[in-house]
Amino acid sequence: MNMFMQQLVNNKVNSLTAKELLDLAAQYNIQLSSEQANQVIAILRSEQIDVANQTQVERIIHRLQTEVDEYVSSVIQQLLQQFSHYL
Repeated sequence: MNMFMQQLVNNKVNSLTAKELLDLAAQYNIQLSSEQANQVIAILRSEQIDVANQTQVERIIHRLQTEVDEYVSSVIQQLLQQFSHYL
C-alpha cells in the first residue's frame, strides 16, 4: 500500500465538501442531489476517515444505507472504488 497516496486520499475524503462531491459524481455520470450530498458529508464529518480501514469504510457505507438510502450508499462505494487502485 502506497502510504503517500493513502494520506492524500484520506485528506481529500476528510475535507470533501458537498459541492466537490456533486462535481465528482457528475464527472463519473452518477446522479446525486444536493440534499443527498449534504447528508453524505454530514456522515463523513462524524469521524476521521481512514480509507485503508476496511471496517470503518464498511461502517460508513452501512450508515449511508440506513441514514440516507441504498442508492447513495452504492454511489459512494463506486466513487471510493475509483480511488482504490491508488492505495
